[in-house]
Amino acid sequence: MKLYIPSRAKQGIGGGWTFVRYLTETLSNKVEFIYETPFMGNCDIVFIPGPTLMDRDSMNYAKKLGKKIVLRVDGCPEDWRNRNTGWSRLRDYAKLADQVIYQSEFIKRTIGRLVKRDGVVIYNGVDQNIFKPDGDKYPKKGDPSILHVGFRKDPCKRPEEAIMRFRELKMDNPEAFLQFAGNFPTYLKEYKFGMLDFVKGKDWDFAGIITDRNELAKIMRSHDYLAYVAFADPCPNVLIEGLSCGLKPLWLNDYGGQKEIVDNWEKVDWSINRMSKEYLNIFENVIK
Repeated sequence: MKLYIPSRAKQGIGGGWTFVRYLTETLSNKVEFIYETPFMGNCDIVFIPGPTLMDRDSMNYAKKLGKKIVLRVDGCPEDWRNRNTGWSRLRDYAKLADQVIYQSEFIKRTIGRLVKRDGVVIYNGVDQNIFKPDGDKYPKKGDPSILHVGFRKDPCKRPEEAIMRFRELKMDNPEAFLQFAGNFPTYLKEYKFGMLDFVKGKDWDFAGIITDRNELAKIMRSHDYLAYVAFADPCPNVLIEGLSCGLKPLWLNDYGGQKEIVDNWEKVDWSINRMSKEYLNIFENVIK
């Protein structure tokens, strides 16, 4: 089977790039992946990991060639983050696709209804050979020790809420420690994440942008809790990674796919092998 994917970034961080990396790694022995548009004609399926990752010219070319199209809806592609092209692409691509995949029941129920297109739900998975409770860790700081991870400058991630909640928790738990890891807005870093008179290295710290998955897993295992305050996330990898490392979720928002992950944690296989098998099954059925 030959699968065309419109974009890839081996070192890209964030949920979309992580998903593509996981899928290509696990299916490389069963699927030939094509990335160059001129060779799209050689593929069996055009797979769009997210509507903003494929331009309209490429989509029109795929339809002209009569290709089978599978669209993965990777959340809510707001126009203000995607040059006024997010929603229009999502609506149009959903109508043209032979199969639509949603990351969670939450996204199917909300975005799916808005674009008026049914589809299947396939939860994300993570590499549990890396993200696991046993393994290297740093000496734990604080009691409790809390981690907040962010890899996208997105108002829905709400790091400010994690900061405010930590301040309140700190008043009743003077030994509490909060570590930030990832890519955060400049204004937060300039003002020391609003940590007031808390001491860096003792009460809080910033690990920087972590691109190495093994290092991120090591950091996760060094804490008690994952502060996950994001709003309306589709199926966040960071939360699955943290839970796989043994972290407990803290300050979880009820609105979004993140609640599904926690509610179904013991019922679902959250590995990338399960995820990839479900995608492969979709690809094979679309060809049939």
